[in-house]
Amino acid sequence: MISPQNVTYFKRWALLHQKAKEQGFGWGMLEEEDGWHQYMGIDVLSFSPKQWDEIRLATERIGRIYQKMYEFLMSEDGSPLFSRLALPVSTWEVASVSSSLFSYIVRFDLVVDGEAIKLLEGNTDTPTGIVESATANRLLCDYHRKRSPNRIEEGLCRAWKRWLAETAVPLEKTIYFTSYGWHEEDRETTQFIQRHCPHPRTRYIPIEDIVVSESGVYTKEGMPIEYLYRLYPLEFLEHDYAETGEPVGKWMLNHIANQTVKLLNPPSAYMMQSKAVMALIWETCEQSHPLWSEEEKEWIRLYFLPTYQTNQFGGIPHVVKPVLGREGGGVQIMDAKGNVVEQDEEMWYAEYEKVYQQYVEMPSVTIETWDGPYTGKLLVGSFLLGGEPSGLFLRVGERITGNLSMFVGVSVE
Repeated sequence: MISPQNVTYFKRWALLHQKAKEQGFGWGMLEEEDGWHQYMGIDVLSFSPKQWDEIRLATERIGRIYQKMYEFLMSEDGSPLFSRLALPVSTWEVASVSSSLFSYIVRFDLVVDGEAIKLLEGNTDTPTGIVESATANRLLCDYHRKRSPNRIEEGLCRAWKRWLAETAVPLEKTIYFTSYGWHEEDRETTQFIQRHCPHPRTRYIPIEDIVVSESGVYTKEGMPIEYLYRLYPLEFLEHDYAETGEPVGKWMLNHIANQTVKLLNPPSAYMMQSKAVMALIWETCEQSHPLWSEEEKEWIRLYFLPTYQTNQFGGIPHVVKPVLGREGGGVQIMDAKGNVVEQDEEMWYAEYEKVYQQYVEMPSVTIETWDGPYTGKLLVGSFLLGGEPSGLFLRVGERITGNLSMFVGVSVE
């Protein structure tokens, strides 16, 4: 409920949200079982030019570390480590489909506390927050008479141009874009990405309308789908069956593995989504593996947190994460005595193996909300689009940043 003293704030919020909705961002509040929750804040947090440059540099370097680990995993020397990614066996063949870039659309979630920058995880497969960081951030900055430093649209164009050049999509072919049609955030995010694809033939198709058979993937009209952007996690496919019982998800995985259907983000992005990647990066650095140069080992120690596939944090606060958890799903924060301090109740990811990561406190910030001032933890999402840093996505929430954390704007002062 909105406090009476915050009616003025809510009126300003409603006006800004209406403007954002007219520009394609309409999920500024989210409905849950206990009512409506505010998602879009109207505050704009500022970084200094030096901080902004350091975050961009960190994003670029982390991306280079991920790229090098991907290339190592795909090599003969690194292939024995593949099973340690703990991906579902049904997706192994798909994950082995190679790509020149491990992911074209990435969001790294960072803790930025003064000069310290630490990576919590890499959202390399189906990152969201794109419309917020482009459309809504520009609107909030305009409202506060600040300049939005994000360059999300340019980054998406760059990502598409690179993928189109490397995939050699014929001009007469259609690139299809899919997500749940009923889910506003997923649909609008997908269509925003579609609008920045320079290919002459594109079409949005709800995932519910895609027809998958043993012979191929089609539209309802029977047109083959050969090129596909999907805002849909690949690990979900092994659980997908038609109403008549056919294993359509497994058929889809086969078509992707055979490259009958070529994806953006590519299967390599799904492979690198595993949080076990961070454990392998830390372990190989700790063991002075020849994979890393001395400079790269410095980057790993500077930006990565100690992360392992077995619990090595006796007496040290740490976080337990499912290797394929999303939106904080299944995460536990443990204190030095091994007691659960906070946990996410999402059970979907409970079946996956876990990684254990040293706990680092996110800085606290106070923002205005419908219900008055709210002090929460600041998480900085940094986009790497087409291989280059492209902008930030700020959220303020609890110690586990979940689906109900609040988005706020960002500027450089």
